[in-house]
Amino acid sequence: MHKQADPVHPFLSVGDLKPGDSARVREVAGGRGIQQRMNMFGIRRGTDIRVVHGPGKRGAILQVGGARIALGCGLIQRIAVELLGTESPNTGAQV
Repeated sequence: MHKQADPVHPFLSVGDLKPGDSARVREVAGGRGIQQRMNMFGIRRGTDIRVVHGPGKRGAILQVGGARIALGCGLIQRIAVELLGTESPNTGAQV
């Protein structure tokens, strides 16, 4: 079950997602170096991502466009996301 966003913190972090979840990036918290690094990976506001593996103690593997990117647990907590609807693997229908 997903952690619910609350009014004070309206978005979840990537660390709150589970494998197979798709989400849209709303904010990347951090300084200039982290912003540049995430930008190079293609992780910026408005980007859709999917959790391939994790998140766990060591981080997560994310699908960003056509690439898979491994990020540590410190970085995945800095990425605020909005959960998107998931699709049924058999029908493609929204669940």
